[in-house]
Amino acid sequence: MQHWEADEHRSRHMARFGRRDTAPELALRRALHGRGRRFFVDRRISSRTRARGDLVFPRARVAVFVDGCFWHWCEEHAHLPKANAELWRAKLLANRRRDASHDAVLRAEGWRVIRIWEHEDVTAAADLVEAALDRWDRITSRRSERAYPTAANASRAPAASSAGGRPYASR
Repeated sequence: MQHWEADEHRSRHMARFGRRDTAPELALRRALHGRGRRFFVDRRISSRTRARGDLVFPRARVAVFVDGCFWHWCEEHAHLPKANAELWRAKLLANRRRDASHDAVLRAEGWRVIRIWEHEDVTAAADLVEAALDRWDRITSRRSERAYPTAANASRAPAASSAGGRPYASR
């Protein structure tokens, strides 16, 4: 990957901008929090990559990234600056390649990676994240039903036999 160097003035200017708590990220966090979802913010996910999820749901293994249209080169909204256009093009393409590499590593480790563009509708983005979390909830609830039979799910669960041949639930 090509090394990116900026002059001193540009470095100082860019250092003033934070990498977290952007307006689109805050809007998504508010929407999910309002729906009762709890998450970690700006958390490192894997030791094999430097990726830090904007919202991380570790138990569900869901990592959400809210990508800015400029820095991640959105096909709809990104534009190259006129000054040093080729340098910026190389930088932004490197960002896209890095994102794809991070996604591949995280998926290989069993994470569900969700990338949301800053221009996307907040409600639709929250619905997308909730769908991934609801899928995880359904999977874990089926596991717990099999592990701990109750009166509600005993009719669906296979009867466990004991030495006396009685089902587990009737003990």
